[in-house]
Amino acid sequence: MIPKSIGVHMSESWRYVQNGETQGPVTEEELKQFIASGRLTWEDLVWRPGMADWAKARQVPELVPARPDLPAPQAQGPDARNLFEAPRAEVRSMPEGTALEGQAAVAGALEALQATKPWARFLGVLGAVGITLMVVLSILMAVVSRGPFKGLPGPLRVVLPLVYLLLGALQVPPVIHLNRYASRIGILLQSHSPADLTRALETQKSFWRYVGIFALVFTCLYAALILFVIGAAAFTGVARRF
Repeated sequence: MIPKSIGVHMSESWRYVQNGETQGPVTEEELKQFIASGRLTWEDLVWRPGMADWAKARQVPELVPARPDLPAPQAQGPDARNLFEAPRAEVRSMPEGTALEGQAAVAGALEALQATKPWARFLGVLGAVGITLMVVLSILMAVVSRGPFKGLPGPLRVVLPLVYLLLGALQVPPVIHLNRYASRIGILLQSHSPADLTRALETQKSFWRYVGIFALVFTCLYAALILFVIGAAAFTGVARRF
């Protein structure tokens, strides 16, 4: 026989998830009242000590009301088994708090991604505007010969537009990644699906990989330019002596 104190403790240890946050502990009767009043639905997650993981309320026998039109199940001995029943995995109890910590971690990650989404979208839109302005400026330098572009040498009239177009083209991939990242965060916040989380993080990884390669290439170019200037200055100094 289970001591009464243990039974009371177990009945008061129910937790449930609502709006992405873990609530409780509450008693089993309180949980049933929440479901009956509509405060909780049968699709909401619940958990108590002894359960292997969180489960939907409709999947927990203690919470589902018995149907009066069905006969009560016959008690079976420990060795009784339906030969046509699929084998069941062993259910092991998990320490109280392990599942709760996992839920808290997921809720925290979703909250951080929700705060990241507007910034990713803002930078993506800002980058698209910058690319458009660079293209317009390159066209003006190539076509307009008055105003600030008056007197621009012929070679520069060809080279500068190409440089601006090249710089604009280099910014296209990160802008695409940022806008795609913001969109996938929005999908994730609606679905809470692990697959959508993976897609969002893969897009973020692609963005940072491109930024890393971009920074490495330009750092090498700057280093090469500095060495070239130093070498040219040294060569000029030596040439003047002779």
